[in-house]
Amino acid sequence: MEKKLLFLSSRLPYPPIGGDRLKNYWLLKILSKYYKIHLVSIVEGTEIPEEFYEFASQLKISYKLFPKRKINFYLKAFKGLFKDEPIQVNYYYFDDVQKYIDEIVDDFDILFATLIRTAKYVMSYNHKPKFLEMTDSIAINYLRSKEKTKSLKWKLLYSIEAPRLLKFERKCIEFFDKVFLVNPDEVKFFNNPEKVIWISNGVDEKLLTYNRVSPEYRNCVVFFGKMDYQPNIDAAFWFIENVLHKIDKEINFMIVGANPPKELIKIAEKNTRVKITGYVEDPYIILKSSLAVIAPMQTGAGIQNKVLEAMALGCLVIISSLAAKPIGGIHKEHFLIVDNPDEIANFINEIKDNPQKYEYIKENAKQYIKEKFTWSIKEKELIKYIEEVLNDYQSKSTA
Repeated sequence: MEKKLLFLSSRLPYPPIGGDRLKNYWLLKILSKYYKIHLVSIVEGTEIPEEFYEFASQLKISYKLFPKRKINFYLKAFKGLFKDEPIQVNYYYFDDVQKYIDEIVDDFDILFATLIRTAKYVMSYNHKPKFLEMTDSIAINYLRSKEKTKSLKWKLLYSIEAPRLLKFERKCIEFFDKVFLVNPDEVKFFNNPEKVIWISNGVDEKLLTYNRVSPEYRNCVVFFGKMDYQPNIDAAFWFIENVLHKIDKEINFMIVGANPPKELIKIAEKNTRVKITGYVEDPYIILKSSLAVIAPMQTGAGIQNKVLEAMALGCLVIISSLAAKPIGGIHKEHFLIVDNPDEIANFINEIKDNPQKYEYIKENAKQYIKEKFTWSIKEKELIKYIEEVLNDYQSKSTA
């Protein structure tokens, strides 16, 4: 009989905009092949896009959605200031969601939480196989980011949250059967190989054969990512302040991603070399046509989905060592790993003058993704671990 899996998401997984939604979109596509899925999702706002219902119907998943207004989240976050748990765990923790899960949990064979935001809802159910797709250690991210971000608001938040997050993440590892992380260094940090498992993000294999280009973007270097995510904002500002004025004046810096902040928009209004697109239906034509895709991450953690996608397209990627490490590629073989602003500028100028010189890296990058980072590869790894835990539970129940 088909096993029933309860899948928890802190945000609606469709449309797949942003790293966590994209990840959950693919996880649901994978898991629905093997298990009968019931999705419980918190929704920011009261409107549910029609496309979500089509997505759920195609995958044959049932769902219970909990729309919440912004004020509901803010009140939870404020109350969370006076608790020991992380603010963002409290931000997404609602009594009506917990009550619903308590009522239905015994109907399911597998509990699958995504991010620490949903972990609390099922942490106490010790009689069920439990999995947490944590993705990143936000604690490690915050400890690093508080030293580098220029935002005073975020520096304060990082300082408050980091110790709470580290305590909570360790608690998650104790109470879940398996915790999945995308960064092998974070797996090593927690030093629990039986429970903490490395499974990286994947990419859509269709990108490997994408071939649309436009001459409109040939003199652009592109940053690609959701632009209400603070590490992406930090990276864009860093490039503008430290690199842009050092590269050929014919080269523009294009920021492609939803929800750009006002501060970046103001810079683009004053500096004609900074182009901000906002959300784009097909961003891949911009990436594929550009001189290079840059990922000069100064803060943040885990694998940048957008870097993997750019590599799958066969783009030349210039990446910081922080962003490159979880991917595991080699400098001048799969991408260019550069942290120094002068060196980044020199590479970009050289690429403009002699674009054929690094053409081999584009092909290597695409092959590297094909061999290591497609979702079909990640699917086999994920299902293997789930089935191993299920078999252990069944063995115990029949012993």
